[in-house]
Amino acid sequence: MGRVPLTLVTGPANAEKARVVLDAYAAALDREPVLVVPTFPDVDRYRRELAARGVVFGARVERFSGLVREMARRGGVTQRAAGPLARERVAAAAVARAELRELGASAPTPGFVPALLRLWDELGEARIDPARWYAALRAWGREEPRRADYAEDLAALYAGYRRGLERLGLVDAPQRTALALDALRLDPGRWRGAPVLFYGFDDLTRQQLDAVETLAVHVGTDVTVSLPYEAGRAAFAGRDGTYQDLLALADGPPLVLGARSEHYAEGSRPDLHHLERALYEPGGERPELDPAGPILLLRGGGERAELELVAAHVARLLRDGTPAGEIAVVLRRPDAHAALIERVFGAAGIPHALDRHRVLAGHTALGRGVLALLACALLDGTADDLLAWLRTPGLLRVGAKADRLEAEARRKGARTAKEARALWEAREWPLEAIDRLRAAHRAGPAALCARLAAEAQTLFAAPHQGEAPVLTGPDAVDARVAAKLRDALAELAGLAERDAALVPAPAELARVLGALEIPLGGTGAEAGGEVVTVADPLAVRARRVRALFACGLQEGAWPAPARPEPLLGDAERRAINAAAGLRLPLHEDALGAERYLFYAAVSRPTDLLALSWHAADDDGNPAIRSPLVEDVLDLFAPSLREHAEVRALGEAGWADAALAPTGRERERALAAASPTGAEDAIAPLGDPAVLENLRARATWSASALEAWVACPVKWFVERFLRPEPLVPDPEPLVRGELAHKILEEALRALSSDGGGPLRPEQLPAAKQHAYAAIERFAEGSRISPNPERLRAALRRLEADVIRYLEWAAHSGSAYAPVHFEVRFGGGGDGERPAVALADGVGLQGRIDRIDLAPDGDGALIYDYKGATATPQAKWHAEGRLQLALYMLALPELLGVEADGGLYQPLGGDDPRPRGLLREDADPTLISVGKDRVDAEAYDAVLGQARATALAAVEEIRAGRLHARPATCGWRGGGCSYPSICRCA
Repeated sequence: MGRVPLTLVTGPANAEKARVVLDAYAAALDREPVLVVPTFPDVDRYRRELAARGVVFGARVERFSGLVREMARRGGVTQRAAGPLARERVAAAAVARAELRELGASAPTPGFVPALLRLWDELGEARIDPARWYAALRAWGREEPRRADYAEDLAALYAGYRRGLERLGLVDAPQRTALALDALRLDPGRWRGAPVLFYGFDDLTRQQLDAVETLAVHVGTDVTVSLPYEAGRAAFAGRDGTYQDLLALADGPPLVLGARSEHYAEGSRPDLHHLERALYEPGGERPELDPAGPILLLRGGGERAELELVAAHVARLLRDGTPAGEIAVVLRRPDAHAALIERVFGAAGIPHALDRHRVLAGHTALGRGVLALLACALLDGTADDLLAWLRTPGLLRVGAKADRLEAEARRKGARTAKEARALWEAREWPLEAIDRLRAAHRAGPAALCARLAAEAQTLFAAPHQGEAPVLTGPDAVDARVAAKLRDALAELAGLAERDAALVPAPAELARVLGALEIPLGGTGAEAGGEVVTVADPLAVRARRVRALFACGLQEGAWPAPARPEPLLGDAERRAINAAAGLRLPLHEDALGAERYLFYAAVSRPTDLLALSWHAADDDGNPAIRSPLVEDVLDLFAPSLREHAEVRALGEAGWADAALAPTGRERERALAAASPTGAEDAIAPLGDPAVLENLRARATWSASALEAWVACPVKWFVERFLRPEPLVPDPEPLVRGELAHKILEEALRALSSDGGGPLRPEQLPAAKQHAYAAIERFAEGSRISPNPERLRAALRRLEADVIRYLEWAAHSGSAYAPVHFEVRFGGGGDGERPAVALADGVGLQGRIDRIDLAPDGDGALIYDYKGATATPQAKWHAEGRLQLALYMLALPELLGVEADGGLYQPLGGDDPRPRGLLREDADPTLISVGKDRVDAEAYDAVLGQARATALAAVEEIRAGRLHARPATCGWRGGGCSYPSICRCA
């Protein structure tokens, strides 16, 4: 065998392997070399590294997938690789067609097809075709007969999947890679001698090793592979297999680089270099560590407290001049903590780029809008779906229109997209996109996919009409979502042209599109070094930073537990390998891989390494510190354990102002340490235009004056600001309004039948009139948008009305109901004018019912209530003005004196009305004796009400806004608007 042009470069962290690889790249520049790195951020980083070395033109940096594309192009491979959706649909079809014996129960579960595809990727990378897989599994089945049916199922599924791809004229990614490699093996000259250099890989997959072998052994081009490895070190134990595979290909010893302490800052060098050299190695020196040294321990009482402590130290580094791009925060799975990280770091004012890896399309604003449109058009869309679509950023120029629709839908009980659409189109424009999507669906799957892709593009472009912006932040994410949706739908449309049956129905299509993973990127390198990197260990393993915070060091999180393979565990893989001579990879050394990731992370900082964990979750459940922390602590003297900084669970603010992350937090910390005063309560109104408007107002409603007396702030919010509600009117209020209508209908009908007070003999007729009114008003009732609650509420209302009619028929009253819903002062058609309470002060209102005395010389005013009624003895104390003011207005309204005013409860245990009665008025009426008073007391109550009302008008006109929390809430329930009132 001739010389194999493979150079293997090994060494621990900080051995300057990158320098060797980049020097080799620059030296081979005239031969068009290709540098292969693991991730997109690495591509950008090493393009900049090469540019800094003067290699600007002709530099080619690719991920492994880019190398494969180049090999396929040069090898003349034309077969098209199926996209992920096409593979999933083909796999699902293979599962549906197969007659499964053992896997039949598992096949319908959501994770079954993805698990199959992961297994088939392994088989493809190992160049195991269906025939070889059949033979291997049947050999396993003969060795273990109890697994024979299981083996047959796995073999049949793989064969069905490959047949499905072949029928469509497609291959999958592992197949296409194998075809590209084989093409170069058959005709090595196609590669044209370009050197290939691999850097930044902690390990190599089966196909990556295959590519190295193809290029170095069969093509004969120069290949350089850098591998983090040091013989005998526990940190690299999981790399032994890859090292031996590469060593077997090389025609000579590897280039072994030694550890270099110069990587570390001078003051931190002894301790951080000791950590890199001694981690996981038993015994050895345990130096004393300065508490102010380069290793910092942080312990939070909860997850949030931990991140707040980390954010405080990051903010202090930034204040002290450390560039944001030289700080990294590393978590094992940053995407699992993304929302909390963004809240905490955002509140601390830390510029950061969170490597969230991926987000589901259905969890983005644009994705939600597209799926909501699909639901409105082709599924059982709800009103919330229609609102979600309308609220897609940029679709509506005036976002408040969607808010108004939501409020109206809630008030009117519109629950479906169809009902909400009708409300929208009654006042706005037609929602034609829904109809377009329905028409496309009728035209077939390909047309539906094309139409939905067009609607997604329209939604994406909506905020940017007439602009050509550079997209950043959420807009850049939306661009990725739009591109992903467009590509997925184009893939499905192409699949529909080959086999329409493979395209999912609308409900499944919504699930598929919502589950699309959108790459977010977001590392500090991508942002040009102007932000703090928040990432996983793999994202920082090939770069240096001044400070690194290794966070979330909890047992069960880092090291992450091994994820068992659902179809073939390591025991089954060993049995298959032994029975059939395969080399299916095992996954048992997960701990070794996790230990290496931790080693790679903690060896990156040059100045400061912080290790953080939390003692409990945010619910207070205990959490255990990771053993990886113990591995670090064991390298130093025991005194290091005593110097962990602690932030308690739920701690607010900062006791140490110097550690507070923002200027505002520092001010709070200083303020907390000094005497504090109460926040100023709401001030009186002072705007001249507002006061002029109030002074010019001549007419006031009794209920508004009552609201002011209860609490001026409550009046200000409910009667002056009048915010539009987003929820339906409260059920008791709507039910009360409906009860008014029903009683008015029933009693008015009796009045037209002959008049007079309600008597027991008239009760059957009164009930019939009430039943008829309930039936007539029930259909349009808005008591509740929930049909079940509506039926229950109507039954309860019917019971209350009938019970009141029965009581009224036996109440003994001689006064007859004559006037109903008497309105005055509001300016409506046919409405009576306002009644003067004093010069320049008019009264408006609505009286529920007025009963006249037999001789017509007196009247009783009734105001319907729910379960309780207020006696006149409490009117002044509770600010009840309405009945008294109506009694004062009655002579001017009807030319008759008021003999009394009564609150009539319709529910509750006691049906007797409560209020104010002249002592000789309607003497046979069943009433409470304390409510009947002599003429002097009667006039005193009304006079006091008039004086209170006029004082309220004077205060309103002067803008004397102030808090009355004791009487603001219902039944004295405290302040109703504390954020506005700010009362003590």
